[in-house]
Amino acid sequence: MDKLADYIYVTNVIPAKICEAVLGDIRGKEWAKHSWYSYAANDYASKPEKELDVLNATQELHDGLAPYVFEALQEYMIKYVPQEGEKIKGFIKTFTPIRFNRYQAGTMMREHYDHIHSLFDGERKGIPILSILGVLNEGYEGGEFVFFGEHEVSLKAGDVMVFPSNFMYPHMVKELTKGERHTFVSWAF
Repeated sequence: MDKLADYIYVTNVIPAKICEAVLGDIRGKEWAKHSWYSYAANDYASKPEKELDVLNATQELHDGLAPYVFEALQEYMIKYVPQEGEKIKGFIKTFTPIRFNRYQAGTMMREHYDHIHSLFDGERKGIPILSILGVLNEGYEGGEFVFFGEHEVSLKAGDVMVFPSNFMYPHMVKELTKGERHTFVSWAF
């Protein structure tokens, strides 16, 4: 594998009935606007006119999705990590609590990369190694997931995408033009 895009992995592991059940649980909840951390200001800021909505998963929802996240992570490690001795078991220890993302018409995620230090300000210690995105629905327009400004990844309900969290993987979600797009994110370390 010699291209950065070779390390973006998509697998369809979440059953449709699980996606539908999660969507039923998160619809009607109180969502917050997504915000960005500014190191210069040591504060969180947002551009509310384009920002998506976010919702932290309950423990029950996190636990219900965790087996599918672990399955995708294991597939990723088997594909990309040499299978020598116990090394595979030490690559990823766990992942952060799941956060849901809701995109409505006119919202987007501006380009960024996931080297998120603020995830580890409390009991967790480390940095994100792999980013995880789960897709819960289809039936919207726009909202394409794009790496490197031009590499679009097609995603459908039930997909989990895993990719490196570092500066070499800038990504964005284009503006949604119709419907709602529901996903979840987490970071493995």
